[in-house]
Amino acid sequence: MDRPAKRIRGHRWTVLLLVAGWLGISFLVTGESIEDSAEAAPPVVRDNTLPYNKDWLEVHWVLRTKCSGCHRPNSGQHDFSTYEAVMADGEFSGEPIVIPGLPEESLLWKYVNWNHAFDPDSDAPERPDMPPDDKGEWLSKGQLETLHRWIESGALEYVLPPTCDTSPLLETDFVSARECAQCHPRQYEEWSRSMHAYAQHSPVFEAFTLTMVERTGGTIGTFCTRCHTPIGVSIGEDASMRNVHRSRISMEGVTCVVCHRLEKPFYKASGRLPVTPGLLRDGCMYGPFKDSVDPDGSGHPAEEAAHLTKSSFCGSCHDVTNPVGVRLEEAFSEWQNSPAAKQGISCQDCHMGPIPGVPVKACDRPFGKVAVVPGIDPDMLPDRPLSNHSFVGPDYSMLPDTEFPYKLDWMYETDYRDTKNLTPHQRETLTHLRVQNRKQLAKARNLRFELLKNAAEIRVEHPREANRHRKMKVHVDVVSKTAGHNFPTGFTAERQVWVELILVDPLGRTVFSSGDLDSNGDLRDEHSHEVEAGHLHWDRHLLNFQSKFTLLTVQGTERSVIIPVNRDLTPINVVRPNPAPAQSFGRPADFRVAKASLPPLDTMGNTYPIRLGDCAGPHRLRVRLNYRNLPPALFDKIGIPHLKHLIETVVIDEYESVIDVR
Repeated sequence: MDRPAKRIRGHRWTVLLLVAGWLGISFLVTGESIEDSAEAAPPVVRDNTLPYNKDWLEVHWVLRTKCSGCHRPNSGQHDFSTYEAVMADGEFSGEPIVIPGLPEESLLWKYVNWNHAFDPDSDAPERPDMPPDDKGEWLSKGQLETLHRWIESGALEYVLPPTCDTSPLLETDFVSARECAQCHPRQYEEWSRSMHAYAQHSPVFEAFTLTMVERTGGTIGTFCTRCHTPIGVSIGEDASMRNVHRSRISMEGVTCVVCHRLEKPFYKASGRLPVTPGLLRDGCMYGPFKDSVDPDGSGHPAEEAAHLTKSSFCGSCHDVTNPVGVRLEEAFSEWQNSPAAKQGISCQDCHMGPIPGVPVKACDRPFGKVAVVPGIDPDMLPDRPLSNHSFVGPDYSMLPDTEFPYKLDWMYETDYRDTKNLTPHQRETLTHLRVQNRKQLAKARNLRFELLKNAAEIRVEHPREANRHRKMKVHVDVVSKTAGHNFPTGFTAERQVWVELILVDPLGRTVFSSGDLDSNGDLRDEHSHEVEAGHLHWDRHLLNFQSKFTLLTVQGTERSVIIPVNRDLTPINVVRPNPAPAQSFGRPADFRVAKASLPPLDTMGNTYPIRLGDCAGPHRLRVRLNYRNLPPALFDKIGIPHLKHLIETVVIDEYESVIDVR
């Protein structure tokens, strides 16, 4: 044990003597000590010479969404499309509009700054020069602070180091619908009230998604959100992220670039659309027209994409099959086998035409300007057939009129519910916002009613006279006027279309009823709490066209459920690839959708046997065809019972008559 230790100490002395000898030689040769020529190790954190400022991302976002309609390349105005353009000298003044480090001397700051706090001691103007027209577009307190801080700290750009060979996708890498609105105000207004814009906003969808994530241990992933917020999924937002934490561009749902940046048809279902990133002029915008027009060269590149006018384009999101093979939504598949498909009628003909639910080809639609470009004579732009970007469907917003369709920038920074602490400008713009949103929601409501009225009708047969204590038969047929798909369609396990029939005697007593609701607002079927508890009788005459989720139980029988997860066979659900293809059996082994919807242009009916009582006289018969997009029982299951009062039942068709009972 002692010899190895002595040997190691000997080696150490040898190394020290060699180092000392080398130092002595270095001193004799150079005449300098080692301390004079030694260099320190590089610092752990080096000086960053890259132009970097994260505030530029928000500054550029503001310029793009508020100013780029006028401030385009080759427009005669200062170009705000890129960092280099913003920092360049003015075309007419020859001076920069941004002076790094000096915000108060920068023209950009002078144009947009204003006394937002209504401070009597402030030197800022009472109103900004830009944006000039809409008070709701004036920069908010937070936006002004960001712009001031960006200029004061050097007006630097946000770039990645040259050693980084992969650029992460950011919210600012995608074009916002608000940018498109500056030249396409008509399309933006229609889209903003649509369910495409509402897709991720929906509190029902958010709660349903969180329920599915919980029921599947998170293994469902972004299966639901990739249709409702394609850009949110692209930038890495997961399914569990709450809407209050999502980015603005993510909350635009199915926004303009989701459709108009798709270069080629994408023949896949379940919403796996690749959204192309890039600023407005970094890529091409695809539309239905062959001859794009750009009078002064300031617009974005545009080309024709014929797939935008075909039903297969809609089928990418409106045919949904879950990872284990359950066909949750079959709107496109129904269309493929429909009379409309045989007649060459597309989804766009009914849902983007001037009359909701009635097919109108593009050549038969009203003509007008599809773009209104600031600084361009409208006569230089051609008239085109106009498509309605409301994408009229049966759903509607359940948000307050201050949250949808529009919302002001300052409302993200201030609690607008406390009106006592709002500035005069905030109170004024909030009132205007409510009026504007209510007009938009009223338009959407009228279009929705028109669509449903054009979907189906009822035909009723019954005797004019009847005898007491006898049975009387009333026959009701529901006739589909929809040629393109079943009625209802979409996520049909949520949609309810049912016949409500009530016969009342002269004393106001109900003789017979079917299609009525329990105290929770549910139909008297297997999903009713009161029927399940035995407090109400099952409505065995109910004519309901709602499809339902049906699972296989441990006893080998089937039962209907509200949430599409089979907890009977697999209490701990983990979504895995299906071990056997569902196509081999026609359906998944332990779960299916029991379809009950009315096929296109088909007729289904029911005969109601009514036993009359001992009361003679005129009996009033009322028959209604009702629709609602969501049942109250679903709200209980996904944890939002407080929203049940917002569920609206639409009477599609109604029939009333009097039967004389003797």
